[in-house]
Amino acid sequence: MTKPQYIELHAHSSHSLLDGVVSLQSLVEHAASLGMPALALTDHNGLYGAVPFIRAAEAAGIKPLLGAEITLADGDGRAHLTLLAETPRGYANLCQLITLAHRGQPKGTARLALTDLVEHTAGLIALSGCWQGAIAKRIIAGAYEAALDVAQGYARIFGPENVYIEIQRHYHPGEMRLLGHLVGLADRLRLPVVATGDVHYLVPEQREVHDVLTCIRHHVTLEDAGDLLRPNDEYRFRTPDEMAALFANVPAAITNTRVIAERCASAVTFLPNGAQVLPTFPTPDGSAASVYLRRLCVAALRDRYADTAPALSQLEHELSVIGTLRLDNYFLTVWDIVRFAREHGIRCQGRGSAANSLVAYLLDITPIDPLAADLVFERFLSPERRSPPDIDLDIAADRREDVIQYVMQRYGPDHAAMACTFVTFRARSAVRDVGRALGLPPALLERLVGALDVNDPQSVTESPALQAAIGADLGSPLFQHLLRLVPQLDGLPRHLGIHNGGMVLSGPALNTLIPLEPATLPSRIVTQWDKEGLEDAGYVKVDLLGLRMLSAIEDAVCIVAAMTGERPELERLTFDDSAVYDMLCRGETIGVFQLESRAQAELVRNFQPRCF
Repeated sequence: MTKPQYIELHAHSSHSLLDGVVSLQSLVEHAASLGMPALALTDHNGLYGAVPFIRAAEAAGIKPLLGAEITLADGDGRAHLTLLAETPRGYANLCQLITLAHRGQPKGTARLALTDLVEHTAGLIALSGCWQGAIAKRIIAGAYEAALDVAQGYARIFGPENVYIEIQRHYHPGEMRLLGHLVGLADRLRLPVVATGDVHYLVPEQREVHDVLTCIRHHVTLEDAGDLLRPNDEYRFRTPDEMAALFANVPAAITNTRVIAERCASAVTFLPNGAQVLPTFPTPDGSAASVYLRRLCVAALRDRYADTAPALSQLEHELSVIGTLRLDNYFLTVWDIVRFAREHGIRCQGRGSAANSLVAYLLDITPIDPLAADLVFERFLSPERRSPPDIDLDIAADRREDVIQYVMQRYGPDHAAMACTFVTFRARSAVRDVGRALGLPPALLERLVGALDVNDPQSVTESPALQAAIGADLGSPLFQHLLRLVPQLDGLPRHLGIHNGGMVLSGPALNTLIPLEPATLPSRIVTQWDKEGLEDAGYVKVDLLGLRMLSAIEDAVCIVAAMTGERPELERLTFDDSAVYDMLCRGETIGVFQLESRAQAELVRNFQPRCF
């Protein structure tokens, strides 16, 4: 069986927020089922799904190609341009272009200036775009010479060998005229043509979900959406044979999809290969990070241990592992964050498996002596573990922003950013958004949302409370439409959020590794990858987590100081106070962090602990 010549180079996933319908996994599985050896992901102004797309493609045995459909400033309007990363340098440029497109724009929008595009074209292949591309828009408007000028401009910017005139078939009115002009323009300028599907869903039946997402994005009802909606259900994922038949008169448009796919490097090569390059910590005397880290640890070790031999042996082991994994700068960076917090009266300490590290203890990142507690360092860090270390820092909730701003200012917006989150549709948000799109009255809609007794959209049709709230109208076409659409939004990303505390730091400019965009909060920058994507790609994070209990403890210390004239030194408290254990064993744990729930209090009463 011969391999299909056509390869889809313009496909949107559900990470084209509120425009794509298909999950990354389904998109890849569909391409693989059609025998395509490669697939390009070209979501709108983002690489949000890059890592899971790459992993899904690897698992399916097809070559992942990365690109994006960029929104360009076009006079007073906007135009689309499809960009594909051919090389690692092209990927870095694509990340920078996406970052620039979002800079200074309202959340959820992007617009790239042509002057910014000109400076970041190396390693990129440009497809001229859909019917909203700058060339197609001018042809549709009858400005053929202006379309030629744009195409010549792209050829100058990218190089003629890297520009393809993109042609599509979606049975729009006037489409064949547009197609003829695009092919003629390509012939006149000796530019190659390429066919793409501009995929937004897999099958025609998913068109109605796409229409609803469009209404949600534009805050309109289906009745009022008009030209915002695509005119038919032809933005599906066509088979290679279907595409070959559609472009039988322009066979080069099909064969060029394979040419481009073979030119582009697998997106796997764009992910970090080896240890992440962290910012070089500015040591006071200019010494290497490994030297300064050792000096800090040895000085603290001599203060804390009378018998230094066992501790020195463990320290040498840990420093060797940290050096092998090139994490000296990481530990110094975390130490510096903790140092800043403590110097400014902000309660802060590490949690989790980092407490197994003697280095973390000597740097005052964690308060537990791992040698006294007989903790195993390898549970936290070892050369055999694929996942990067993850030191969580608990910070007094009312002062966490001070710490975040310190990190952002110390390393700068080019080297520090927060991880994003993808806020997905839940039952209430799905019912509310779909209901608005269907034109349900606000009062009725709020009554339905308030009656919901399930959390995920998939279960909405099984909600007795919702069915009771709808009442006798349950069988009407309107409510059947609602109940048919809502489950199909299950798991789809609705919008971008910001992680509670996950921060990524990098020595090279972050916007050459991952696209960045402004957060809603001022002075915050977020990556376009979430916590799972960052970890999967091998990026080291620092989690700066707000903990109200630390704020409460600081308040209590201040109250005691005001009443007694003496400020308690909590750091000097030991773990052998029998009166404390008596209180815990009686179940008096209200206000005790992680022990105040009924289940935990009962567990403590049953176990009767007498030591830490």
